[in-house]
Amino acid sequence: MKNIAVIDLGSNSVRMSVSTVFPDGKWKNRLKLRETVRLAEGMRDGFLDKGAMERVLKALENFSLTAAAADCGEMIATATQAVRIAENREEFLSAAKERAGIDFRILSGEEEARYSFLAVKETLPIESGLIFDTGGGSTEIMLVKNRRLEKSVSTPCGAVVMTERFRDRPREELYDEARSVIEAIPWIEEARGLPVYGVGGSARTLGQLCKKRPLKTDELNGYEISRKTVAMIYRTISDTPPEKRADIEGMDKSRADVILAGLTPLEVMMDLLDSPKLYLCAYGVKEGVFFERKNEIIKGAPKLNIVLVEPEIPQNTGNIARTCAAAGLALHLVKPLGFDISDKALKRAGLDYWDMVEVSCYENLDEFFQRTSGGRYFYATTKGGRVYTEADYRRGDYILFGKETRGLPEELLRANPDRCIRIPMADGARSLNLGNSAAIVAYEALRQNDFFGLKQISNYLE
Repeated sequence: MKNIAVIDLGSNSVRMSVSTVFPDGKWKNRLKLRETVRLAEGMRDGFLDKGAMERVLKALENFSLTAAAADCGEMIATATQAVRIAENREEFLSAAKERAGIDFRILSGEEEARYSFLAVKETLPIESGLIFDTGGGSTEIMLVKNRRLEKSVSTPCGAVVMTERFRDRPREELYDEARSVIEAIPWIEEARGLPVYGVGGSARTLGQLCKKRPLKTDELNGYEISRKTVAMIYRTISDTPPEKRADIEGMDKSRADVILAGLTPLEVMMDLLDSPKLYLCAYGVKEGVFFERKNEIIKGAPKLNIVLVEPEIPQNTGNIARTCAAAGLALHLVKPLGFDISDKALKRAGLDYWDMVEVSCYENLDEFFQRTSGGRYFYATTKGGRVYTEADYRRGDYILFGKETRGLPEELLRANPDRCIRIPMADGARSLNLGNSAAIVAYEALRQNDFFGLKQISNYLE
């Protein structure tokens, strides 16, 4: 049994939940905290406002004390758009560490989308649909088909930033701006006619406005709202003067001043795509982060980790993902990638195995080594080192492969000569295919460990 605290710092609010993971894989939320801090408010020239930072830091000090009192064995803290784009983010991150003892991981827009998708997938029977998550600084939009995240995009249509931008301008301009952004998404027409799934505070507030009262989690999660009702409520909010929106029955008063901008991306999408209905999800990025960690705890540490540093060819990565699925390995991708994660060639090569693979992405090698600190690393290279069969592989090891055209950075190899491994080849052969190389080394590591319990015997021929 383990208690985990997860903090999600958005542009509008900061939230913390403390949840317990039980040995049988079940989980239970113990407490939730939320404070409206408006971190993106007053942001000028890319710099976080001092007053806004102070509001966040005071909330974090309280959260840290609460987590300690709840006997949390682990804390995971993530920050999104406002911190991601801030010129003075290092100043803020240092203050959070010093005053509250909290280390933040800054999520990319891609990671935000993935965690929102995971929250929906873990708690709702979604098959195909369009997920949106409007935060204070951005709106993430995700296309899901056959319970798989096909495509995602992060747009600048955040509730706080759009409210500030269009505060004294006609409301039609707000709608037109959101529409122009969403219409420009290359794949958006693929979502035509699909239901929409709403994640985040704006979506939750819409549910309260429907019921005209606060809703409990089990009431909210999966709550269905028709297209007609969404349009009616949006029109009511739009027609109500900003200073009176807090008085609308069911309104979350802390969101009243940003709710129009918060719901505009939804109104645009349902309008544009003829979406028949909206389903609300009571969970979001914070819970997605928790679900990922919960699943790691339940499954145990990965048997082995395959790491692709700046891979260039999507088919190779797709083939390696299939190998990881079949062998129970984790896959780590270090950016920049030579393709988009929604690339069709990548999906085709991995077939229907993607749901079986634990995939982690990193902005660069520094972030990879920071987040996997304490691991043992092996570096596959054609430039020297021991034959790959001579290395002693253990559970949890990381085996790194470089980009197809250049391999791993030379400075990394020179700094770790005793961890470099190579596959024997004939003179004149430059290298093997990346997918083949990863499979060869991975299965040698598995063989040395009796395949970590993978199925070795088939009764088919008996």
